[in-house]
Amino acid sequence: MLRSLISTIKRYPEQALLFIYNAGIFAWLQTTSHTIMEQIGLDSSWADKIPAPLKALTGASIGAMQELLSSSAWGWLIVSMILMLIVHFVKGLIKFILTLAIILGGLYLFWQNKELLQGLV
Repeated sequence: MLRSLISTIKRYPEQALLFIYNAGIFAWLQTTSHTIMEQIGLDSSWADKIPAPLKALTGASIGAMQELLSSSAWGWLIVSMILMLIVHFVKGLIKFILTLAIILGGLYLFWQNKELLQGLV
């Protein structure tokens, strides 16, 4: 089992690194969304703690906010894994652009949620 895993990683190093990266982003999104929902709570001031873009996405509904935060990590994982499979089958510049898009997408999530994360500390 371990031998086949190591040979697969040696055969597809780019996909292995993207898998590790995507798993890290997934874990971060899961943890952050859980922490955000704990910090927000269900009191009357929850809408004041949410950035305007998220309010627009959810229509200022607590149910929609919970659904968005709980599904965002799974959405990222599924979409990035599909892109990772596509990267395996394409060559050259398209492969580089797709890999860069996955990495920039993860960095964008960090940057976008920096405001929320600073409010949690």
